[in-house]
Amino acid sequence: MKVLYQEGLASLAGALTEMGFEMHPMGEDIEADAVLFTSSVRRALQSKPGAHGALLLDARGLNAAQAAQALRRRAQTPLF
Repeated sequence: MKVLYQEGLASLAGALTEMGFEMHPMGEDIEADAVLFTSSVRRALQSKPGAHGALLLDARGLNAAQAAQALRRRAQTPLF
C-alpha cells in the first residue's frame, strides 16, 4: 500500500515502513492509497489518489499500530 505522509510524521512513517507499508513524503507525484496528515488537510486533498481512491487519515494521537490498523481497514474509527 502506497502512503503519503505530512512533514513531521517521519518517525510514524518509519515505523509503518517496518510494518510493510510503502511510505512517501507528501508532495511526491505518486498515486497514493492513503494520506497521513495532522494539519495539512488541504494539501492532503491535493494528493493524487490511486485507482480505488485514497484514505485521508488524521494521524493526530495515533501510534503506529493504530495507524496501521486504520490503513489496513481503509477506515478510521473514533478512539474512545
